[in-house]
Amino acid sequence: MNFRNVFRVLGIIYISIGLILFIPLSISIVNNDGAQIAFLVTVIISLISGILFNILKTEKPDIEKKEAIAIVVIGWASVSVLGAFPFYFSGYFPGFLDSLFESVSGFTTTGASILKDIESLPLSILFWRSLTHWLGGMGIIIFVLIVLPVVNIGTRNLYNFESSSIAQERLTPKVKDTARLLWFVYFFFTLAETILLMAEGLPFFDALLTSFGTIPTGGFSPKNMSVAGYNSVYVEIVVMVFMVLSGINFSFYLRALLRPEKKPSSFREIITFYLSFMFVCALIVSIDLKGRVYQTWAESIRYGFFQVISINTTTGFVTADYEKWGPLAHIVLLVLMFIGACPGSTTGAIKNSRIVILFKSVFREILYFLHPRMVKSIRLNGRIVDENTVRSAITYIGLYFCFFIFATFLMTTQGIDLRTSIFSVATTMGGVGPGLGITGPMANYLLLPPFCKYILIACMLLGRLEFYAILLIFFPGFWKKF
Repeated sequence: MNFRNVFRVLGIIYISIGLILFIPLSISIVNNDGAQIAFLVTVIISLISGILFNILKTEKPDIEKKEAIAIVVIGWASVSVLGAFPFYFSGYFPGFLDSLFESVSGFTTTGASILKDIESLPLSILFWRSLTHWLGGMGIIIFVLIVLPVVNIGTRNLYNFESSSIAQERLTPKVKDTARLLWFVYFFFTLAETILLMAEGLPFFDALLTSFGTIPTGGFSPKNMSVAGYNSVYVEIVVMVFMVLSGINFSFYLRALLRPEKKPSSFREIITFYLSFMFVCALIVSIDLKGRVYQTWAESIRYGFFQVISINTTTGFVTADYEKWGPLAHIVLLVLMFIGACPGSTTGAIKNSRIVILFKSVFREILYFLHPRMVKSIRLNGRIVDENTVRSAITYIGLYFCFFIFATFLMTTQGIDLRTSIFSVATTMGGVGPGLGITGPMANYLLLPPFCKYILIACMLLGRLEFYAILLIFFPGFWKKF
């Protein structure tokens, strides 16, 4: 492993974060909101760290696989620490652990918060809090990839190991061109939603921060009651539409943009499953809510559909206190927390493509019992899925649930009730945000013991980086220099 490559790219990441921090610093200075020193100190730390790391000259500019994994894991962890400094230094957060929790939740687009009164925060802190979502949704590494070609470092492996899964398909010969197109689509969606929300009368700041929470499917809102704070059907419809769009593979949009003459059949099955499964779940929840919680179909459909879409896309916006809903609705929401939306989107959780492969693999095994000599391939989106991919998908699902059970067990050892433990682990691993119990939709994570917060921070990072990259760095052989 070439450690100079790792340090230099990390340096570029820190410099990028330092420069980005000038935006909330400027907001703080203009509004004189008292957070100027917090941002200024963080800018200095980021820039100095980046410059020191970037002094090292690289002998071999191409980034190998091990180096890419190290950069992704260390980059996400260290940027989360940098992102916590403005929260901590501003004095609006109880301590560094809570500041780190909020930062990790932001960058991993989880949306779990320790804040009680969000609306009391300075505008600059609110902006930075939501901006961490927007940067983390597309992926910090993909953002920096736009900068890296300028310094002549090979980025193909780094691109491949950015495990946001957005970068699964390259539709242009150069990595930086694909990265720029992805950010163009991402920016366009953000701008479009902001304009549509402002059309309803939302202030620019509220509209922008709501978009920052929607497009990366994060869920941070400038309101204490999330989207419910606006009490507007129009706002809820706009947010629902963009949550659904953000749950679709971004390569689908790139293909439509670059090759409109070709039918996007390679995405048809997964997108169809995504939309139909979400609709059925929303219908089930709405029917369960009618009479039990709400008296009219209009209310049941309004709140049922919004919450199902929000959970299925792992956004975590809230328009109702689903803590008060029945057990059937809770089970549906829990299932959605595990499944998530399409691969290649900004969503978290297992991803529905792996679930589809699992079901097709189970069906194939059943057929083998009936026809032992049968040869049957698994197809997805009209293409044959190779056996390595099938094995990888099933193994990942098994690994996901093993960590879920282990983390839930650790939570219960701290005296947390089983319901809260199950939902808080499921929602942080899946990048959803609000859970049930003491971490419910109208509550927060502040009252959890410190050990539990560390567990959930680990869950957020493991879920966002999809386990394997983080697990690899704990193998001694990974760090050997060849």
